[in-house]
Amino acid sequence: MKNQRVPLPERQWSIVALGSLGVATVVLSYVLAVALGAVCLLLPVFLFVEIPLETSNLIAVRLLLSAFGIVAGGTILWSLAPRRQETEVNGVLIDIGKEKRIASEIESIAAALDEPMPTEVYLIGDANAFVVEEGGGLLGRKRRIIAVGLPLLQMLSIAQFRAVLAHEFAHYYAGDTRLGPWVYNARTAILRVYENLGRNNEVIRFLRRWAVVSIAFNGLMAGMRGYWACFMRITQWISRRQEYRCDELACYVAGSEPLADGLLGIGRCAAVLNAYWNSVVLPVAAGGYQTPLANGFRQYLEAPSVAKAAAEYIDKRKTEKPSPMDTHPPMNLRIERARSYGRSAPGLNDEALEVNAPMVSLIDELSSLELNLLKKIIPKLAETELKAASWENAGTEVFIPMWRKVVAPHMTVLAETRVSGLHWLVSFPERISRAIANPPGRVLKQAQRDEAAAAVLRCALAICLVENGWTLVSRPGVFYLENGGNRLVPGEVVPAIRAGKMTAEEWQMLCSEKGLGNWTLLKAARSESVAAG
Repeated sequence: MKNQRVPLPERQWSIVALGSLGVATVVLSYVLAVALGAVCLLLPVFLFVEIPLETSNLIAVRLLLSAFGIVAGGTILWSLAPRRQETEVNGVLIDIGKEKRIASEIESIAAALDEPMPTEVYLIGDANAFVVEEGGGLLGRKRRIIAVGLPLLQMLSIAQFRAVLAHEFAHYYAGDTRLGPWVYNARTAILRVYENLGRNNEVIRFLRRWAVVSIAFNGLMAGMRGYWACFMRITQWISRRQEYRCDELACYVAGSEPLADGLLGIGRCAAVLNAYWNSVVLPVAAGGYQTPLANGFRQYLEAPSVAKAAAEYIDKRKTEKPSPMDTHPPMNLRIERARSYGRSAPGLNDEALEVNAPMVSLIDELSSLELNLLKKIIPKLAETELKAASWENAGTEVFIPMWRKVVAPHMTVLAETRVSGLHWLVSFPERISRAIANPPGRVLKQAQRDEAAAAVLRCALAICLVENGWTLVSRPGVFYLENGGNRLVPGEVVPAIRAGKMTAEEWQMLCSEKGLGNWTLLKAARSESVAAG
């Protein structure tokens, strides 16, 4: 994309009105909270000065309410005191001085909206991108942050990612990043008031033992809950309108179809990202290996079962209804509106750049960034020397050794049990579960022991197949053992037996069909134990 300003839609008064409404809502929140605190502090004056003491029977009530008013008022005003907090991004800083190609893309989008470049660019592990602006004026140097998700860099094309970047820069252009901190601080202040009056206040908890204080407290909190709901509805409505406006600007800068496709890609990534980190990346990293994260996510999302799950998630989101508490409009409405603008992508016919290539192809030092990101997301790995490995080798280098560690405490039982007896061990796991060690500081319940025993038997079946000539096929989203034309997934067999979906006869038939001999579950275990003896 050329570094030039593109024609943009005229600034609308409705956007100015939205910003003014947001500022007014924030100011009103503080005014009401300060007034409420002042009223609470003046409650003793009202009770003892303005109301004459006609009967001594009310002295105790007045004292209790006065104490409550002083504590509640002081708590409210103290909770409103501003807290200085700098934004911390859970990601790694990209040196755009070295990463010239991605820096060029960011510069192009900034130039199109006539906005300054961000001071910091971060790589994060989420299926997301966001911008932050803080400082400036009396607070010193302005800090502009943009964070981009590694999954999006891999799964979105250059053209699509330009549209996503343009949307984020539009938040700078429209002034949303200047209003955002005010709204955020107001929300956190109201939440602090609510929490400090409630569960965090031992004095008020003591005073609420008297009915008159409990009634006053419940009335105060009910009023705060009502205002909180109103405040959230207004600010979230403003946020949704801002998202629509930024989508429109992104269409002018990068085109309607790239933005629509980019939004759809974000939805697909978000649908399966947590499963990718938890079931694919973390076990390999815990085994001491670093695998290509971005490439692995592409393989994972392209796996048939994962692609089906992502498609079902997208279909479900197409029918979702908007909620007053949503920060963003529903994805399907955003896509429809983006396409309705019908804007072509200016400057996308780059002769020197394949705009349909994944955005990640523009990063030169991807491996080191991925390593730093992995250690940032998993702090326990910060001081660990991870060995490089491909996803194709991760199965033999990580999972098989891990399975052997899992089954090691149960070698005697497993070496005495044939494959045909797996059904009996799964159905009656006591011989395994009673040997499961308790974690430090915990005592496992029987159901937890049985679940752990099932995990041991899944590992034992997998090792048995490997030791008898089967091959482990392992890559992101694909995991099974095969021998010739036969395939078996231990992670499906054991749960099916536990759930009663596979009888002993059906297991025997499956063994015969797949060519499983009547091997011991741990053939090597017997010889190793004999040799050790």
